[in-house]
Amino acid sequence: MNIYESAEDYLEQILMLLEQKGHARSIDIAAGLNVSKPSVSVAMKKLRENGYITMGTDNNISLTDKGYAIARKIYDRHQALTKYLIQIG
Repeated sequence: MNIYESAEDYLEQILMLLEQKGHARSIDIAAGLNVSKPSVSVAMKKLRENGYITMGTDNNISLTDKGYAIARKIYDRHQALTKYLIQIG
């Protein structure tokens, strides 16, 4: 499964928002990644076309099973790396 690093960043951010707030919206993703709203719109379109996310009529973004699997893998990897760096730091 090949996916670009930027797409991984978006998926991870969506997962984090879903876990923290219970919902993910484009504006929150833009703020979390420090990118423009138009950039998020382009990324969300690509992620939707590739089956990683769905967007509801209320503009909330959800991860598909495929998107969740990637997001969880990236998030867990970052958490493990952070813990390791804290231990050796």
